[in-house]
Amino acid sequence: MMSIAIVTDTACNITPEEADALGLYLLPVEITIDNETYKDGFEINTQEFYEKMAKASTIPKTAQPQMGVAYELYEKLSKEYDEILSIHLGSNVSGTVQSLKLLARDIPEMNVTVYDTQLISVPAGYLVLEAHRLVKEGKEITEILDHLNDVRGKSIAYAAIYSLDNLVESGRVPSVVGTVAKLAKIKPIISIKASEEKGLKVVEGVRTSKRANKKLIDLIVDYTETLDYPFILDVAHGNVPEEAEKVRQELQEKFPNKEINMHLLTSVIGAHSGPEIIGVFVAPKITE
Repeated sequence: MMSIAIVTDTACNITPEEADALGLYLLPVEITIDNETYKDGFEINTQEFYEKMAKASTIPKTAQPQMGVAYELYEKLSKEYDEILSIHLGSNVSGTVQSLKLLARDIPEMNVTVYDTQLISVPAGYLVLEAHRLVKEGKEITEILDHLNDVRGKSIAYAAIYSLDNLVESGRVPSVVGTVAKLAKIKPIISIKASEEKGLKVVEGVRTSKRANKKLIDLIVDYTETLDYPFILDVAHGNVPEEAEKVRQELQEKFPNKEINMHLLTSVIGAHSGPEIIGVFVAPKITE
């Protein structure tokens, strides 16, 4: 049986502690706050990031993992494993996948497969965890990739964003749209799925946080009613735990048989979305 190492990056909402516990290998995204640069997860944890961002004079910037660090990790792992499966933040929002594919092409002797989740944060991390499960079951790379493609196509997240400052600054929405929305005090609801060209799409705009939360739940209920397979529900937030817990509790009432977990959104996502975001993630629940 071929041994397979799984590599991912911190934008996939997996911490160094979680990676160590599971036997995954993690590349840190770099985060710059007020001219200080940190290796995400290693030199600054997510809670520390949100605390620093709240005091920062400028909106944080992010940079993909350093290719030199990736090369060294691949080189080390190639001596311990037969194959390396590197799973990363979607190419629709980051250049990480493209850079790593170029790197892998130049080192064919290391047998690296780079996988584009086409997703962000918790949804991308779910694919990493699924790959880890299949590696433990002894599956081969081709089987794992087929499964990841299936789960990726069936994964979706809806998120309510209560402040547009970071999103506009990061270029995820055009500045003119953001200015109009801010003047009208509109809170966008976005969908995040692999088929979206830029990784996300604005599907609704509401004027109050209460309405945003209600719309978020309505979208999840309507979407899950179309599914003919078991699914998981998770809630994630950008350091607004009390608001996120309200959403989680309302979802729990509508889905009493579900275990709905809560996640703090990775620093990389928080830098672009801002702290005032709540998302709900839906994906197939693997029962076998």
